[in-house]
Amino acid sequence: MEALNEATPKLAERLAKRLIEAIQEGRLAAGSRLPTEQALCEQYGVSRTVVREAISMLKREGMVASRQGSGTYVTANPSVALRLAPPQGNFEAVVEILEIRSALEIKAAELAAKRRTNAQLRAMRNALAELDEAVERGEDGVREDLAFHRSIVLATGNQHFVETIDFLHQLLQQAISITRRNEARNREYMRQVDQEHLALVEAIAAGNGEAARHAASLHLQNAEGRLREARREADGS
Repeated sequence: MEALNEATPKLAERLAKRLIEAIQEGRLAAGSRLPTEQALCEQYGVSRTVVREAISMLKREGMVASRQGSGTYVTANPSVALRLAPPQGNFEAVVEILEIRSALEIKAAELAAKRRTNAQLRAMRNALAELDEAVERGEDGVREDLAFHRSIVLATGNQHFVETIDFLHQLLQQAISITRRNEARNREYMRQVDQEHLALVEAIAAGNGEAARHAASLHLQNAEGRLREARREADGS
């Protein structure tokens, strides 16, 4: 018996994860028929509603498909959508998200410098202006900060970059929220962030891919450094 706790939030997601694991591990082979709803209910100790929601999730991911009058089957080449747990607000989790950002955004900055159009460059400058206005209004600027970095990714002309960033939107938003809250407490931090953003845009405007890579790398390294410094201050060390 692999009963799931009915009181657990997002129970259907937990069941979907169990079924995905069974497919990945070969316990539910490609082309095989899923157990009946009743069998899954009994195996996992959940309701039919939960089972149906979980199977719908797998269908949306292309991992299973229904056959009229026959049941639901694992697809011949099941794919598994990337899923990442959201950061819990602790230092280590935010640093890990910064590492993901670095892997993506440093290369994106280089490509944007080589491929951006004048309209895309204007969009970056406008995004920076909107970020400044948000800060002047006393807001955290998280949404505007994210929009600025996304405008650079759009300038790569690579739809896969854009889709990946959009997928990571929630994670990035949470991580940027934590870094910006930290930076907003210190005027010098905010000045540094403004200078780093401007340097990045100017490198892209100049079409200098190497300078854009450097500016993006420096910005993200400094974001981590500011977090570490704030942590040391909070710990009193």
